[in-house]
Amino acid sequence: MKKQLILASIVVSTLTLSGCGSSGAVKGAAVGAVAGAVAGRATGNHSDKRMRDGAIIGAIGGAIVGNEREKRQY
Repeated sequence: MKKQLILASIVVSTLTLSGCGSSGAVKGAAVGAVAGAVAGRATGNHSDKRMRDGAIIGAIGGAIVGNEREKRQY
């Protein structure tokens, strides 16, 4: 229960702070990290390692997508 509360607080704070980022890459990385952590936590044996790996992969993917979306706007 405690881990779920911590994860929920991280999700809420990250989504709130992602609106303050100045670039698309920062926003994409924040959203990707949260999505990856949630997906990693939901799969398999609910290991913290999967949550960490999911957050890392999600942040990298989100940063790439956010950067490309920002390039297309200009």
